[in-house]
Amino acid sequence: MRRTPDVASLGRDYGGLTMSDPTDDRLRVLVVGGGPGAVEGALALQALAGERAVITLVSRERTLDYHPLAVNEPFGFGPPVRYDLAALAKERWLNFVHGEVTGVDAPMRRIELADGDVLPYDGLLLAIGARAREAIPGAVTFRGGPDVPTVRRALAALRRHEPIRVAFVAGAETAWTLPLYELALLTVRWAQGEELALEPWLVTHEPRVLAAFGPGASADISELLDDAGVKLWTGAYAEDVDDGRLWLSMEGGMPVDLAVALPKPEGRRLAGLPCDEQGFVPVAADGAVDGLPGVYAVGDMTSRPLKQGGLATQQADVAAAAIARAAGAAVADLPYEPVLRGVLLTGGRPRYLRHAVGDAGAAGGEPMWWPPHKIAARHLAPYLATHPQLRVGEAVP
Repeated sequence: MRRTPDVASLGRDYGGLTMSDPTDDRLRVLVVGGGPGAVEGALALQALAGERAVITLVSRERTLDYHPLAVNEPFGFGPPVRYDLAALAKERWLNFVHGEVTGVDAPMRRIELADGDVLPYDGLLLAIGARAREAIPGAVTFRGGPDVPTVRRALAALRRHEPIRVAFVAGAETAWTLPLYELALLTVRWAQGEELALEPWLVTHEPRVLAAFGPGASADISELLDDAGVKLWTGAYAEDVDDGRLWLSMEGGMPVDLAVALPKPEGRRLAGLPCDEQGFVPVAADGAVDGLPGVYAVGDMTSRPLKQGGLATQQADVAAAAIARAAGAAVADLPYEPVLRGVLLTGGRPRYLRHAVGDAGAAGGEPMWWPPHKIAARHLAPYLATHPQLRVGEAVP
């Protein structure tokens, strides 16, 4: 039998009310997820709706992990910083539920958890991310933290004082490729320290270097790669790695000593939500899920093609504005006008990249936003920068 648990407010006295108290006329909003999109959504909604909404953050994870820094780990840097979600919720006077969502019961306006509990909602913001699947069979897949030991072992196994060809590969289903460029540049710097004769290749389906950032940024990063000795093969569609060879559609491929590939995303297929063939949820411009009143989805779980944390936070801001209006807040319509921002780690001075609709994109050695985090977010980035006490670990983004 399903049960609706009492979820006590953390950090603020709500007069003994719980989420299911019928005398509380505030909008009950569930924000589901433990990543940047979810936390940004909760912070944005709180800023916009104020006391008109009771916000509960529901996450299967206990920490917000700063995944974009994971590319540093195979090369001797510490793990990315993590932030305690329960402590964050308490500091922001939010409810926090640790649990995994298994379904959305839209007619009853409630979500279902893996342990059998259900949580009611008036507004629902979903940001549960996507699964990371192997994209190139036979290559070493780098998904972040869990794959760090594998990448370390693969690098350590490379022969010394011989020409070593290492290919960094982005398959056709991997739209967000920036971490691959970081891995290539960081490996070059590592190989220099190890006195390895490295022949690095970057093999990507993109028509040009970091195409998502526009031709201006692409030209800048192409020069950076050339200076580092990284050879490029763009417009290439990798299939697999077999018998010491990276195989490509049409071109045939090339021999390699090691291939490192980024994963491809796959939707989580949450019960009660519509999805496409890959499991991703189609949404309107404001993140609304068609046919499910009050339900919004943002970030990697949606059918938007480019999966990136900064874009997820922008989508969360738009969805939060729509939910805040439903709560009665005087909030103007916030259109989704994405600006792509990224920090390229090079092993030396980072490069800051920015691309908005209608411009050529830009790259430079100085920050183009503040604070200059890897995940540029209106609410999340300044909040994390000013709350170091929430960190679980020693690294700083």
